[in-house]
Amino acid sequence: MLFADGCAAALVTAEPDGAALDSFHAVVVPDTPDLITWHIRNSGFDMTLSGAVPAAIEDALRNGTGIVLKGLPPDAVDLWAVHPGGRTVLDAVERAFELAPPALAASREVLRRYGNMSSATVMFVLERLMREARHGAHGCAMSFGPGMVAETMRFHAVTPAAGPARHESEYAETI
Repeated sequence: MLFADGCAAALVTAEPDGAALDSFHAVVVPDTPDLITWHIRNSGFDMTLSGAVPAAIEDALRNGTGIVLKGLPPDAVDLWAVHPGGRTVLDAVERAFELAPPALAASREVLRRYGNMSSATVMFVLERLMREARHGAHGCAMSFGPGMVAETMRFHAVTPAAGPARHESEYAETI
């Protein structure tokens, strides 16, 4: 299954538990307006994806690594929450940052189990990563969209003083 339906939400709070948001950066890929397109129609979205998307993502991220990671080397990022738009998209991100295959295991697992649920998919990946995240672990989340753009977020894990126990949604596996 490649495409699916899903929904997700995030509660932003000052409580010291979860993912602390450090920085955001949009990597705009020049000369790619037709690679990902969305048109709103009476019956919903009409989306077009070009086969050139993975190569464009790889080139843009390779050239923007320093800006996206704010100088942190890719191997210092513990948690990679990459929108699994498809296997070739994940392969492109892996090559761009020269990541070992286990780095994108959570993204690949969400893709395998649920498919590409559009915008909600990266939240499923974040939820999976944060279940076991150790306090202070560095993370990078990213999604891709029309324009073409890679929206990225640096974060770090914050766990309660009591230890690594994570809050888990009772619905995480049932919907």
